[in-house]
Amino acid sequence: MTGAQLAILKTKLTNEFVPELPPLLDLTPPADHRTNKNISRAFNAYAIQKITGVDTATAAKSVVDDYQDNGIDAIYYHQPSKKLFLVQGKLKTDEPFSQQEANAFVKGVRDLLNEHYDRFNKNVQDRQAEIDAALAEAAEIVLVTARTAELLSQHAIDAINQFITDAGKPDERLVPAFIEFGPVDVVESLLDEKAVPTVDDELVIFGHQRIDAPRLTYYGQVSLSALAALHTKHGNALFEKNIRYSLGVGKSDVNRAILGTLVTAPANFFFLSNGVTAIANSIEPKGIRDGGRRFELRGLSVINGAQTIATSHHFIAANPHADVASARVLLTLIRVDEDDPFSTEITRARNHQNPVSAAQFAALDGIQERLRRELLFHNIVYRYRPEGEAMAPGLDAMTIEDASVALGLIHGDPGMPVMLKREPGKLLDTKGAEYGRLFLADLSGCRLANAVRLYRCASSLVGLSEIAAYGQEKLIYRHGRHAIMWLTPQQSRLACSGHSNDNSGSECTPERSAGRMEGKSSSWGSGGYGGRR
Repeated sequence: MTGAQLAILKTKLTNEFVPELPPLLDLTPPADHRTNKNISRAFNAYAIQKITGVDTATAAKSVVDDYQDNGIDAIYYHQPSKKLFLVQGKLKTDEPFSQQEANAFVKGVRDLLNEHYDRFNKNVQDRQAEIDAALAEAAEIVLVTARTAELLSQHAIDAINQFITDAGKPDERLVPAFIEFGPVDVVESLLDEKAVPTVDDELVIFGHQRIDAPRLTYYGQVSLSALAALHTKHGNALFEKNIRYSLGVGKSDVNRAILGTLVTAPANFFFLSNGVTAIANSIEPKGIRDGGRRFELRGLSVINGAQTIATSHHFIAANPHADVASARVLLTLIRVDEDDPFSTEITRARNHQNPVSAAQFAALDGIQERLRRELLFHNIVYRYRPEGEAMAPGLDAMTIEDASVALGLIHGDPGMPVMLKREPGKLLDTKGAEYGRLFLADLSGCRLANAVRLYRCASSLVGLSEIAAYGQEKLIYRHGRHAIMWLTPQQSRLACSGHSNDNSGSECTPERSAGRMEGKSSSWGSGGYGGRR
């Protein structure tokens, strides 16, 4: 778990969970200690929410963590499953979940199951009647360790396992396997909040045929208006596995040809189109409808044909009385599991109807989607797929092209400014070495945002210097702009890393986030880049 991800988590806990927590019992510690304590307490509620799916307020009310909590940080009874969850959490990345903490947890669970309420704090004692009722009704008692540290010591694991599997355990309903809600689970659940919604819907396929091996595949004709209706309902989520969204109505020769066929000869659409390819995690044939077979689809994504569907969607919306009922298209529907890399292979192979650059295949890299989700927590929209729709006003935004240039300018390789001037497209070729040197697995969204802010501010300053200069100096600014913009950040690497002295693990402090993505209000705007202002 990176410092940037921990900072996102702490912000979420502070804003959403802390206000719902039971008040602290001891108000004598300094205010900053109480603030940190509440964030730590809120982490237990977060774990309960992600494990059980309950709302924030309900999860927060389960927290008993406080001074003298006897090793148990949250107690929650999930009525639908008849499971009683007992949680111990630790919101620290620099300390492992130790045997001492595991022993305290085990002792607390034993005391609770033996109804020794006098050994707990007021938070537990006030809920005695509720806990007694849960213990009387529960079918299972589940122990949970929640942590942001990478390491759960083997001694800690052994201590908990020995307790829940021992023949002399205090309650036979103890589930013989505890839940580890570790840093991987925390990050996954956090980023899932910004995931594009899954498309679960249905389609009618006419004259369908089935192929069972090597992969379950159906093909046949589908109504173009039915595909357009899916786009109306689900938006760009329908194209989530594609390398691009709609490039805009009439913005390419292919899209203009699609419009022309819909206007003049919709019945010929099937013969003039290359068809649509889609994948789905689940394909279930159902009954007959309107002469075709109805299929229920889960995890549907169109991986080729986004321009056909989006252009048809816009045409039908703009011409509601146009008769396109005869317009059909060939659909190839392939069953692919959610995490199967074969979907990437299909997408690469089938996207050649509109001109495709090597850079557009960066959209298939999971690092780009992770960055998009992280940046949304900072209210920044990251566009790593080409699309024709304009950005809504008032939103901070960056493109993958911005990202590649910005990362190249803060990279330590002096060859980067040369490449940025001569072959900038190589930085986005996922098969090239340069792409892998920029978009690292541990690149945080915040570092990327800071790099883009720096790049935009520097670009503006160099541009102003060029305008004010004359003769050879003007040419230096014009042709050496990338070298100039590369030199300065090499002396100030920490500016983009966003390292702070508050020990919070944050890589994106409010001061560094204040400037909008246009490069305005940046602290870098107060200094020159070696040229006149």
